[in-house]
Amino acid sequence: MSDEGGNGVGPRFINLTDEINPEKVDYARLVRNIWNYIKNYSPDSARSQFNPEVLVKLLQKSQEVLKNDAMIVKVNGPTIIFGPIYGEGDSLITLMSQAKKTPPSVTYVLLGCYLGHGFAQLECLYFLLAYKILFPDKVILLKGHHEESISMEMLKVKDWLFARGIIQEVHLEEILVEMKKTCSLMSAAAIIGSKILCMPGGPGPTLRERGLKSLMSLKKGFQAIGDKKLIMEAAWSVLLVNESQKDMHGMPFFTAQQATEFCKKNRLKCIIRGRQMVDEGYLNKPKEVITLISAVAYLDNFRNFAAVLHIEKDKGRIIRYKMEEGEQLSLELVKPGMGRNAVV
Repeated sequence: MSDEGGNGVGPRFINLTDEINPEKVDYARLVRNIWNYIKNYSPDSARSQFNPEVLVKLLQKSQEVLKNDAMIVKVNGPTIIFGPIYGEGDSLITLMSQAKKTPPSVTYVLLGCYLGHGFAQLECLYFLLAYKILFPDKVILLKGHHEESISMEMLKVKDWLFARGIIQEVHLEEILVEMKKTCSLMSAAAIIGSKILCMPGGPGPTLRERGLKSLMSLKKGFQAIGDKKLIMEAAWSVLLVNESQKDMHGMPFFTAQQATEFCKKNRLKCIIRGRQMVDEGYLNKPKEVITLISAVAYLDNFRNFAAVLHIEKDKGRIIRYKMEEGEQLSLELVKPGMGRNAVV
Protein backbone atom coordinates (compact mmCIF):
# COMPACT_ATOMS: atom_id res chain seq x y z
CA MET A 1 0.00 0.00 0.00
CA SER A 2 1.35 3.39 -0.99
CA ASP A 3 2.05 6.05 1.62
CA GLU A 4 1.06 8.76 -0.83
CA GLY A 5 -2.26 10.56 -1.32
CA GLY A 6 -4.84 9.75 -3.97
CA ASN A 7 -2.97 11.80 -6.60
CA GLY A 8 0.32 10.04 -5.89
CA VAL A 9 1.89 12.97 -4.08
CA GLY A 10 1.77 14.19 -0.51
CA PRO A 11 0.84 12.25 2.63
CA ARG A 12 -1.53 9.34 2.35
CA PHE A 13 -3.32 10.10 5.64
CA ILE A 14 -4.43 13.12 7.61
CA ASN A 15 -4.86 12.22 11.27
CA LEU A 16 -8.12 13.74 12.52
CA THR A 17 -7.25 12.82 16.10
CA ASP A 18 -3.74 14.28 16.04
CA GLU A 19 -2.88 15.99 19.36
CA ILE A 20 -6.16 14.81 20.92
CA ASN A 21 -5.49 13.13 24.27
CA PRO A 22 -7.33 9.79 24.54
CA GLU A 23 -7.55 10.26 28.31
CA LYS A 24 -9.31 13.60 27.95
CA VAL A 25 -10.82 13.84 24.49
CA ASP A 26 -11.45 17.35 23.16
CA TYR A 27 -14.76 16.65 21.40
CA ALA A 28 -15.12 20.21 20.09
CA ARG A 29 -11.75 19.87 18.38
CA LEU A 30 -12.72 16.49 16.96
CA VAL A 31 -15.91 18.04 15.51
CA ARG A 32 -13.86 20.83 13.90
CA ASN A 33 -11.29 18.41 12.50
CA ILE A 34 -13.92 16.19 10.87
CA TRP A 35 -15.84 19.21 9.55
CA ASN A 36 -12.68 20.61 7.94
CA TYR A 37 -11.78 17.21 6.48
CA ILE A 38 -15.21 16.89 4.89
CA LYS A 39 -15.21 20.50 3.69
CA ASN A 40 -11.82 20.18 1.99
CA TYR A 41 -12.13 16.61 0.73
CA SER A 42 -11.41 15.67 -2.86
CA PRO A 43 -10.66 12.26 -4.41
CA ASP A 44 -6.99 13.25 -4.59
CA SER A 45 -6.67 14.41 -1.00
CA ALA A 46 -5.21 12.48 1.90
CA ARG A 47 -7.50 10.00 3.61
CA SER A 48 -8.67 10.43 7.14
CA GLN A 49 -6.97 8.55 9.93
CA PHE A 50 -7.94 8.04 13.57
CA ASN A 51 -6.17 7.04 16.76
CA PRO A 52 -8.06 3.86 17.77
CA GLU A 53 -7.84 4.82 21.46
CA VAL A 54 -9.63 8.11 20.76
CA LEU A 55 -12.35 6.31 18.80
CA VAL A 56 -12.92 3.85 21.64
CA LYS A 57 -13.22 6.71 24.14
CA LEU A 58 -15.60 8.56 21.79
CA LEU A 59 -17.81 5.50 21.47
CA GLN A 60 -17.81 4.69 25.18
CA LYS A 61 -18.62 8.28 26.15
CA SER A 62 -21.40 8.26 23.54
CA GLN A 63 -22.89 5.20 25.20
CA GLU A 64 -23.04 7.03 28.53
CA VAL A 65 -24.87 9.92 26.88
CA LEU A 66 -27.22 7.93 24.63
CA LYS A 67 -28.49 5.67 27.42
CA ASN A 68 -29.99 8.75 29.11
CA ASP A 69 -32.36 9.37 26.19
CA ALA A 70 -35.79 7.73 26.32
CA MET A 71 -36.81 5.23 23.66
CA ILE A 72 -39.00 8.01 22.26
CA VAL A 73 -37.36 11.36 22.95
CA LYS A 74 -39.64 14.31 23.65
CA VAL A 75 -38.58 17.47 21.82
CA ASN A 76 -39.85 21.02 22.20
CA GLY A 77 -38.86 24.25 20.52
CA PRO A 78 -37.27 24.86 17.10
CA THR A 79 -36.20 21.60 15.46
CA ILE A 80 -34.34 20.67 12.30
CA ILE A 81 -34.91 17.11 11.08
CA PHE A 82 -32.35 15.35 8.89
CA GLY A 83 -33.14 12.32 6.76
CA PRO A 84 -30.66 9.50 5.99
CA ILE A 85 -27.11 10.70 5.27
CA TYR A 86 -25.51 7.43 4.11
CA GLY A 87 -21.97 8.67 4.70
CA GLU A 88 -22.31 11.65 2.37
CA GLY A 89 -20.43 14.14 4.53
CA ASP A 90 -20.73 17.00 2.05
CA SER A 91 -24.53 16.72 2.22
CA LEU A 92 -24.45 16.81 6.02
CA ILE A 93 -22.34 19.96 6.39
CA THR A 94 -24.00 21.70 3.43
CA LEU A 95 -27.46 21.26 4.93
CA MET A 96 -26.21 22.35 8.36
CA SER A 97 -24.77 25.47 6.75
CA GLN A 98 -27.92 26.20 4.73
CA ALA A 99 -30.13 25.80 7.81
CA LYS A 100 -28.07 28.59 9.46
CA LYS A 101 -28.96 27.31 12.92
CA THR A 102 -27.04 24.86 15.05
CA PRO A 103 -27.37 23.51 18.59
CA PRO A 104 -27.93 24.77 21.23
CA SER A 105 -30.22 27.35 19.54
CA VAL A 106 -32.10 24.55 17.78
CA THR A 107 -32.58 20.81 18.28
CA TYR A 108 -31.27 18.45 15.59
CA VAL A 109 -33.23 15.23 15.10
CA LEU A 110 -31.48 12.77 12.78
CA LEU A 111 -33.37 9.87 11.23
CA GLY A 112 -30.57 7.31 11.19
CA CYS A 113 -28.36 5.85 8.45
CA TYR A 114 -25.26 7.85 9.29
CA LEU A 115 -23.09 5.03 7.98
CA GLY A 116 -23.08 4.48 4.25
CA HIS A 117 -21.16 4.36 1.00
CA GLY A 118 -20.23 8.03 0.69
CA PHE A 119 -16.64 9.20 1.13
CA ALA A 120 -17.34 9.96 4.82
CA GLN A 121 -18.53 6.42 5.51
CA LEU A 122 -17.54 6.59 9.18
CA GLU A 123 -16.81 10.28 9.64
CA CYS A 124 -20.50 11.30 9.63
CA LEU A 125 -21.23 8.98 12.55
CA TYR A 126 -18.16 10.02 14.54
CA PHE A 127 -18.88 13.71 13.89
CA LEU A 128 -22.48 13.35 15.10
CA LEU A 129 -21.51 11.32 18.17
CA ALA A 130 -19.02 14.01 19.21
CA TYR A 131 -21.71 16.62 18.55
CA LYS A 132 -24.13 14.62 20.71
CA ILE A 133 -21.61 14.61 23.57
CA LEU A 134 -21.27 18.38 23.30
CA PHE A 135 -25.05 19.00 23.14
CA PRO A 136 -26.71 15.90 24.64
CA ASP A 137 -30.23 17.39 24.82
CA LYS A 138 -30.03 19.16 21.47
CA VAL A 139 -28.75 16.38 19.19
CA ILE A 140 -31.10 13.40 18.93
CA LEU A 141 -29.66 10.40 17.10
CA LEU A 142 -32.23 7.81 16.07
CA LYS A 143 -31.18 4.32 15.00
CA GLY A 144 -31.64 3.60 11.32
CA HIS A 145 -31.32 0.23 9.64
CA HIS A 146 -27.66 0.91 8.75
CA GLU A 147 -26.91 1.11 12.47
CA GLU A 148 -28.09 -2.47 13.08
CA SER A 149 -25.29 -4.91 13.94
CA ILE A 150 -26.07 -7.10 10.94
CA SER A 151 -25.91 -4.07 8.65
CA MET A 152 -22.46 -3.12 9.97
CA GLU A 153 -21.25 -6.59 9.05
CA MET A 154 -22.80 -6.39 5.58
CA LEU A 155 -21.38 -2.89 5.01
CA LYS A 156 -17.93 -4.25 5.99
CA VAL A 157 -17.22 -1.55 8.54
CA LYS A 158 -13.95 -3.24 9.49
CA ASP A 159 -12.70 -2.68 5.95
CA TRP A 160 -13.58 1.01 6.26
CA LEU A 161 -11.60 1.20 9.49
CA PHE A 162 -8.66 -0.57 7.86
CA ALA A 163 -8.72 1.96 5.02
CA ARG A 164 -8.27 4.67 7.68
CA GLY A 165 -5.00 3.25 8.92
CA ILE A 166 -6.34 1.06 11.72
CA ILE A 167 -4.66 -2.20 10.83
CA GLN A 168 -4.33 -4.23 14.02
CA GLU A 169 -7.07 -6.84 14.34
CA VAL A 170 -7.47 -6.24 18.07
CA HIS A 171 -8.25 -2.55 17.40
CA LEU A 172 -10.60 -3.36 14.52
CA GLU A 173 -12.57 -5.80 16.67
CA GLU A 174 -12.70 -3.50 19.68
CA ILE A 175 -13.94 -0.51 17.67
CA LEU A 176 -16.56 -2.57 15.85
CA VAL A 177 -17.87 -3.99 19.14
CA GLU A 178 -18.06 -0.51 20.66
CA MET A 179 -19.82 0.84 17.54
CA LYS A 180 -22.46 -1.87 17.83
CA LYS A 181 -22.97 -1.11 21.53
CA THR A 182 -23.24 2.62 20.80
CA CYS A 183 -25.79 2.25 18.02
CA SER A 184 -27.86 -0.20 20.07
CA LEU A 185 -28.42 2.62 22.59
CA MET A 186 -29.79 5.06 20.03
CA SER A 187 -33.46 5.93 20.45
CA ALA A 188 -36.15 4.49 18.19
CA ALA A 189 -38.11 7.72 17.67
CA ALA A 190 -38.63 11.32 18.74
CA ILE A 191 -41.85 13.24 19.20
CA ILE A 192 -42.04 16.99 18.68
CA GLY A 193 -44.60 18.81 20.79
CA SER A 194 -46.67 15.61 21.29
CA LYS A 195 -48.05 15.64 17.73
CA ILE A 196 -45.16 15.10 15.28
CA LEU A 197 -43.54 11.67 15.34
CA CYS A 198 -40.05 11.23 13.88
CA MET A 199 -38.72 7.76 13.14
CA PRO A 200 -36.36 6.28 10.55
CA GLY A 201 -38.78 3.67 9.20
CA GLY A 202 -42.40 3.96 10.22
CA PRO A 203 -45.35 2.20 11.84
CA GLY A 204 -44.91 -1.45 10.96
CA PRO A 205 -47.50 -4.12 11.76
CA THR A 206 -46.47 -4.73 15.40
CA LEU A 207 -46.41 -1.02 16.19
CA ARG A 208 -49.77 -0.47 14.50
CA GLU A 209 -51.26 -3.30 16.55
CA ARG A 210 -49.76 -2.35 19.93
CA GLY A 211 -49.79 1.42 19.58
CA LEU A 212 -47.24 4.15 20.17
CA LYS A 213 -47.39 3.88 23.97
CA SER A 214 -45.94 0.37 23.78
CA LEU A 215 -42.80 1.71 22.12
CA MET A 216 -42.66 4.71 24.43
CA SER A 217 -42.67 2.46 27.51
CA LEU A 218 -39.57 0.47 26.48
CA LYS A 219 -36.26 0.93 28.25
CA LYS A 220 -32.83 0.81 26.64
CA GLY A 221 -30.95 -2.44 27.03
CA PHE A 222 -32.36 -5.96 27.03
CA GLN A 223 -35.79 -6.43 25.41
CA ALA A 224 -38.08 -9.37 24.88
CA ILE A 225 -38.44 -10.66 21.31
CA GLY A 226 -41.79 -8.94 20.80
CA ASP A 227 -40.38 -5.63 22.00
CA LYS A 228 -37.35 -5.98 19.74
CA LYS A 229 -39.78 -6.22 16.81
CA LEU A 230 -41.17 -2.81 17.72
CA ILE A 231 -37.71 -1.26 17.66
CA MET A 232 -36.76 -3.08 14.46
CA GLU A 233 -39.90 -1.89 12.67
CA ALA A 234 -39.24 1.70 13.71
CA ALA A 235 -35.92 1.48 11.82
CA TRP A 236 -36.79 -0.77 8.88
CA SER A 237 -40.42 -0.20 7.87
CA VAL A 238 -41.02 0.88 4.29
CA LEU A 239 -43.83 3.10 3.02
CA LEU A 240 -45.67 1.21 0.29
CA VAL A 241 -46.16 4.10 -2.12
CA ASN A 242 -47.59 1.83 -4.79
CA GLU A 243 -50.12 -0.30 -2.97
CA SER A 244 -50.30 -2.75 -5.87
CA GLN A 245 -46.77 -3.86 -4.95
CA LYS A 246 -47.02 -7.10 -3.00
CA ASP A 247 -43.57 -8.64 -2.54
CA MET A 248 -41.55 -6.68 0.03
CA HIS A 249 -39.04 -9.53 0.55
CA GLY A 250 -40.07 -9.89 4.19
CA MET A 251 -39.56 -6.20 4.96
CA PRO A 252 -42.10 -4.65 7.36
CA PHE A 253 -44.20 -2.05 5.57
CA PHE A 254 -47.19 0.23 5.90
CA THR A 255 -49.57 1.75 3.39
CA ALA A 256 -50.80 5.31 3.11
CA GLN A 257 -54.14 4.31 4.59
CA GLN A 258 -52.48 2.53 7.50
CA ALA A 259 -50.35 5.61 8.20
CA THR A 260 -53.46 7.79 8.25
CA GLU A 261 -55.21 5.42 10.63
CA PHE A 262 -52.13 5.15 12.88
CA CYS A 263 -51.91 8.93 13.22
CA LYS A 264 -55.61 9.20 14.03
CA LYS A 265 -55.48 6.38 16.57
CA ASN A 266 -52.39 7.82 18.32
CA ARG A 267 -53.48 11.48 18.08
CA LEU A 268 -50.60 12.49 15.83
CA LYS A 269 -50.52 15.28 13.29
CA CYS A 270 -47.92 13.61 11.09
CA ILE A 271 -45.00 11.18 10.82
CA ILE A 272 -41.59 12.34 9.57
CA ARG A 273 -39.42 9.50 8.37
CA GLY A 274 -36.47 8.54 6.16
CA ARG A 275 -35.63 5.09 4.80
CA GLN A 276 -36.49 5.66 1.11
CA MET A 277 -34.99 7.61 -1.78
CA VAL A 278 -37.20 10.48 -3.00
CA ASP A 279 -36.27 12.63 -5.99
CA GLU A 280 -37.29 15.99 -4.56
CA GLY A 281 -35.53 15.43 -1.22
CA TYR A 282 -38.89 15.06 0.47
CA LEU A 283 -42.22 13.41 -0.26
CA ASN A 284 -45.48 14.40 1.41
CA LYS A 285 -47.61 11.33 0.71
CA PRO A 286 -50.02 10.67 2.26
CA LYS A 287 -50.69 14.06 3.85
CA GLU A 288 -49.81 12.66 7.30
CA VAL A 289 -46.36 11.42 6.21
CA ILE A 290 -43.23 13.31 5.16
CA THR A 291 -40.31 11.24 3.86
CA LEU A 292 -36.87 12.92 3.86
CA ILE A 293 -33.49 12.09 2.37
CA SER A 294 -30.44 14.18 3.25
CA ALA A 295 -27.89 12.56 0.89
CA VAL A 296 -27.69 14.44 -2.40
CA ALA A 297 -27.22 12.45 -5.64
CA TYR A 298 -27.65 9.17 -3.75
CA LEU A 299 -25.19 6.44 -4.78
CA ASP A 300 -24.19 8.60 -7.77
CA ASN A 301 -27.08 7.00 -9.66
CA PHE A 302 -29.61 9.75 -9.00
CA ARG A 303 -29.69 13.53 -9.05
CA ASN A 304 -32.06 13.77 -6.13
CA PHE A 305 -32.25 16.80 -3.85
CA ALA A 306 -30.97 16.55 -0.28
CA ALA A 307 -33.36 18.10 2.25
CA VAL A 308 -34.03 18.84 5.90
CA LEU A 309 -37.22 20.02 7.56
CA HIS A 310 -37.15 23.02 9.90
CA ILE A 311 -40.08 23.10 12.34
CA GLU A 312 -40.76 26.14 14.49
CA LYS A 313 -44.03 27.21 16.12
CA ASP A 314 -46.01 24.48 14.31
CA LYS A 315 -44.77 25.67 10.91
CA GLY A 316 -42.54 23.60 8.66
CA ARG A 317 -40.01 24.77 6.10
CA ILE A 318 -38.07 22.55 3.70
CA ILE A 319 -34.41 23.43 3.12
CA ARG A 320 -32.83 21.58 0.22
CA TYR A 321 -30.22 21.65 -2.51
CA LYS A 322 -29.36 19.73 -5.64
CA MET A 323 -26.31 18.83 -7.70
CA GLU A 324 -26.93 19.94 -11.26
CA GLU A 325 -24.07 18.30 -13.11
CA GLY A 326 -24.42 14.92 -14.76
CA GLU A 327 -27.47 13.01 -15.83
CA GLN A 328 -29.69 10.89 -13.66
CA LEU A 329 -29.22 7.19 -14.05
CA SER A 330 -31.50 4.34 -13.10
CA LEU A 331 -30.83 1.55 -10.65
CA GLU A 332 -32.36 -0.73 -13.27
CA LEU A 333 -29.47 0.12 -15.59
CA VAL A 334 -26.60 0.71 -13.18
CA LYS A 335 -25.63 -1.53 -10.32
CA PRO A 336 -25.41 0.58 -7.12
CA GLY A 337 -21.83 1.28 -6.21
CA MET A 338 -20.03 3.44 -3.72
CA GLY A 339 -21.27 6.96 -3.17
CA ARG A 340 -19.73 10.15 -4.47
CA ASN A 341 -15.92 10.10 -4.34
CA ALA A 342 -16.02 7.18 -1.93
CA VAL A 343 -12.94 5.97 -0.11
CA VAL A 344 -12.04 2.49 -1.37
